Amino acid sequence: MSLYYRPTIAEISLDALGHNIAAFRRHMPTGTLLMASVKANAYGHGAAGIAREALACGVDYLGVAFLDEALQLRRKGIRGPILVLGYVPPEGLEIAREQEITIALFREDILAAIAMLPASAQRLKVHIKLDTGMGRLGLLPEQDWRGFIRRVLATSGVEVEGVFTHFARADERDKSYTRLQHDRFVEAAEYARAQGVPIIHSGNSATGIDTPDWAGGMLRLGISMYGLYPSGEVEGSSLALQPVLRLKTQTVMVKSAPPDWGISYGTRYVTSGREWIGTLPIGYADGYSRMLTGKAEALLRGQRVPILGTICMDQCMIAIPGDVAEPGEEVVLIGRQGDETISAEEIADHLGTINYEVTCMLADRVPRVYVKDGQHVADNRLLG
Repeated sequence: MSLYYRPTIAEISLDALGHNIAAFRRHMPTGTLLMASVKANAYGHGAAGIAREALACGVDYLGVAFLDEALQLRRKGIRGPILVLGYVPPEGLEIAREQEITIALFREDILAAIAMLPASAQRLKVHIKLDTGMGRLGLLPEQDWRGFIRRVLATSGVEVEGVFTHFARADERDKSYTRLQHDRFVEAAEYARAQGVPIIHSGNSATGIDTPDWAGGMLRLGISMYGLYPSGEVEGSSLALQPVLRLKTQTVMVKSAPPDWGISYGTRYVTSGREWIGTLPIGYADGYSRMLTGKAEALLRGQRVPILGTICMDQCMIAIPGDVAEPGEEVVLIGRQGDETISAEEIADHLGTINYEVTCMLADRVPRVYVKDGQHVADNRLLG
């Protein structure tokens, strides 16, 4: 039974998700592990639903940004391996160990805090993070990578499962900086491998598409698992992906407005003659940004129609073509309808941002409805 009473949903295609995972599995060197990045509510697609399906599709690891995200997945019954890619404070170490959550390690004080944990039969798994030129998290080369790896390996109660780095410019056509980072990482990676560390990884979606041999032993699959390309400079023709998300709603009121009639706050749009206007129950509180005012279009009956006037907190208006219209018609704001498509990239261009932010902006109040073989199989509000 549906737990929502508004026809605005983000429809999530599990078939497209499975297609994208399988495409990367074929594209990567044999034996490469796949991590499904489900941080930020799975880039807006719903973390629990995506995590379950990704594991069912054979991914080897889940990636999150911080410990709270990992614990949310555990509370929802997801038992697969999870790596926290960001910082975990000392007070989170014991529960991470208890819940079999792997942490990224890159600070001496956190290593010291691990050494002070109460004794346990269970070891805390860690992946050591090295900064090869991202300038964010990780040890710099001058901080003695080898010595840190040795100290972690010698710490009781720790299992060093991986060593990794992150590329800053892998989504650019010019790969010279990525090559520089890769070359910096090779020495530490070879040392870690010689010490028996099993997982050496450095690749994100862009790396997996353009330079799969630089990903190491595990590809951290992010935006492209959701069918979106990291940038326009990534060679998309090498890997055919399918967008996973479709944002849609319905007209809830249709009216024939008279000439010179103001539409929405500020009456930025005024009818020039008698015009059919449709009201949609979606607005900027849903993540459909007010900054799209005067720029965005929607799909109705397979045709592009403009969004009219200022986008409100909970509603917006569209032009209805023709002289016959009924409430309850499907309207697509992101995705395909008929032969037309409005992509996340198009919305991002209107906003002056990237496709990542477009999907991440979708608010929790928009239900994620999971579709497989053309049937609704789950709803994020029923997933715990």
